[in-house]
Amino acid sequence: MIESSSFLRNLVCAQLCLFILAPPSGAADVQFGLSAEASSEPVPIDQMIEGWEKDARSGEYAFADMALTASASYRNFTLIAERRWFYSLTFSPDTTAVYLDAEFGVETDQDQDLNLKAKAFQSRGVGGAYRFEGSNWSVTPEFMISKLIHYQFGTFRGRSFADEGSNFSASLSYYFDEYRFPSFNTLPEYDDPTGAASEEWFGYSASISADWHVREDTFVEVRVKDLWNYLDMGNSTHRSICAEVGEVTDPVCSSGGAASGDDNPRTLETSIKPSVIFGATYQPLNIKAQYYWHDVYRNLSLEKRTDVGPVQLGAVATTKRQLGATVNWRGLSASYIVDDLNIKQVRDARIGLSYRHSW
Repeated sequence: MIESSSFLRNLVCAQLCLFILAPPSGAADVQFGLSAEASSEPVPIDQMIEGWEKDARSGEYAFADMALTASASYRNFTLIAERRWFYSLTFSPDTTAVYLDAEFGVETDQDQDLNLKAKAFQSRGVGGAYRFEGSNWSVTPEFMISKLIHYQFGTFRGRSFADEGSNFSASLSYYFDEYRFPSFNTLPEYDDPTGAASEEWFGYSASISADWHVREDTFVEVRVKDLWNYLDMGNSTHRSICAEVGEVTDPVCSSGGAASGDDNPRTLETSIKPSVIFGATYQPLNIKAQYYWHDVYRNLSLEKRTDVGPVQLGAVATTKRQLGATVNWRGLSASYIVDDLNIKQVRDARIGLSYRHSW
């Protein structure tokens, strides 16, 4: 593990030196962008941020990947700076019912099982990419090193029992920098008993992009983001708990009818699953299809583009019942694709904004 955050500054300086000293031939450009892909089955994205409400419905995942990026390219080299927010929850279909029982005392008419896995972090990173190209193709590997700002990783297993009031048994293993897990009015406050948790956390990732002009009028592209990645939180703050509330007949763990466990720091080294984005464009009809895949989240979109003077407009529809529009004008690109006009009810969103300047 890297012990000093000055490594990131040194890496940026080294890359800038290579960039400045490169031979003066070929085009250069700078680009700034925002991209966000988000989807939530049980509740709108707004509730995923602010907290679930009683009208949550059954679902199996919640996913968001958002990034602010700045890059500078010269010839085939690109330097990248990134601010990233990543959020991935996967859970069993009964999870919503168990949560509503534990948090709000919503009664169930049958036993329900919960199995939840969470991976979430915010980070700042720098990296570089190099484009290898032929007459009608290119392949671009990319490497990023990041410093994590916040993180939450964990698993939560539970069972809710059919009866009046809250009746559930649960087992938790939770790594974090700030404790945010709900108490369900029974779990004790978190307290780091040793104070030995690491205060700096780092991530490393490798991605790859490729494109190919199959014919003069047909273009395909693919990007595998986080193809390889490694997240090192060192000696992380951690909470391990087994809890029972109400009438429990078949617990998932044994806690003697209360809450038991420990709050001692533990080593955390983990990774996230890669995202695959595949696109194909047929130029005579100005049609583009795109497929986005991350774990259980999958979304197929179709875009029809039209040129209006110097502006290119696009209309988009997706298999997530989203509708939206894209705009391209000179170096400016924007997209807004959602499943609901009411922003507080949006469950699926794809938003992008970027500007590229070349010379």
